[in-house]
Amino acid sequence: MRRAHNVQVNDSRIPLRHEVRPFFQPILSLQTQEIIGYETLGRRIREDIVESLGPFFKNPDIPEDVQLPIDRHLRERAIEQLASTQDESLLFINLKPSWIYRTYKRTGVLPTIELLRKYDINPARIVIEVTEEEFTGKLQELTQIVELYRQFGCIIAIDDVGSGFSNFDRIASLQPKILKIDLNILKKSAIHAGYKALMQSFSILAAQMGASLLVEGIETKQELHSALQVGARYVQGYLFSKAEPYLQHKDVFKPMLKEEMGLFGQGEFQRNSHLSAIHQSLEALNQSTIRILTAEDADQLIEHTITTVTDNCIRIYICGEDGYQISSNYIRKEHAWSKDESYRGANWTWRPYFISNILMMNLQKQGILSQMYTDLDTSHQIQTYSCTLGEGYYLFLDLLI
Repeated sequence: MRRAHNVQVNDSRIPLRHEVRPFFQPILSLQTQEIIGYETLGRRIREDIVESLGPFFKNPDIPEDVQLPIDRHLRERAIEQLASTQDESLLFINLKPSWIYRTYKRTGVLPTIELLRKYDINPARIVIEVTEEEFTGKLQELTQIVELYRQFGCIIAIDDVGSGFSNFDRIASLQPKILKIDLNILKKSAIHAGYKALMQSFSILAAQMGASLLVEGIETKQELHSALQVGARYVQGYLFSKAEPYLQHKDVFKPMLKEEMGLFGQGEFQRNSHLSAIHQSLEALNQSTIRILTAEDADQLIEHTITTVTDNCIRIYICGEDGYQISSNYIRKEHAWSKDESYRGANWTWRPYFISNILMMNLQKQGILSQMYTDLDTSHQIQTYSCTLGEGYYLFLDLLI
């Protein structure tokens, strides 16, 4: 039950229609380095002073029936402006789940779809961005309503993934094509391993769902590099542009993006340069026919290999293609190697990458590198390099990042 509100007509918190207009913040594709769309944001203009309408829409003391007309007016002006240009960009429209839900339950109409029909806008250019908000209605019914936008041809996105109310149930049920990441998690991931793991999980989640990551709030080049590192496809923020009352040329930020992506690529190649040294040191193993019949054979091979591996290698072991470890674990601590026979017979097929890596090594006949992950024993960020050892056996090296 919504609370009753008493709002005066002349309340200064309530903007007049002639004072409000949509502004547009560009969203860039890291794939093409071009502006691919805009998030439409409300602004109030009084005496040439531009104010955000965010506080107005987030104020719990202003009733929904006062906020909604302003929101719809802004939405129509944004769609009208899009229709009047030759620009083919996407338009990201923020919609509160409670507003979508209650409006449709009450009227059976989705006003945004009616506006797209009115202005003859291709719905494939519209991204319905379900905003971060506590939602007390039935998720199944909200999903059915959002599905109407999808069936009409709109793209579905979820805002502020990882914060407050954008929970995994909502993500799984709505099946968005774009996940918009809360920048606070990205910033924390730079200094906190737990948040870094969370960011990587969103990247994996997006890939599994067939969705793209959009990182908003990018203000520095370092934050852009962090977004690249977690697999963002789209970025948005003051590093590029604040929201403006007009649409910008799609290539305006391409030179800067190309330069920064080049620097990022160089840094990543340099960071992984040790892999070529590892590959060269193991080349003789890859090309030779090795017979491993016992655990002792496997251990002897590792003891021979230890002298050639790079300093960031912290663990070495050998498994069969059935997932069972035949060798001991060889672990480096403070520049000295120790041997742990208790891992002989451990099975690693429960790891999600294990079987796929075995298949890839058999097909490509070369070593491969896993994604970054947090090591269970040391809690360090590591990657695993693996390569074949003749028929049926595989060498694994865990590498500190």
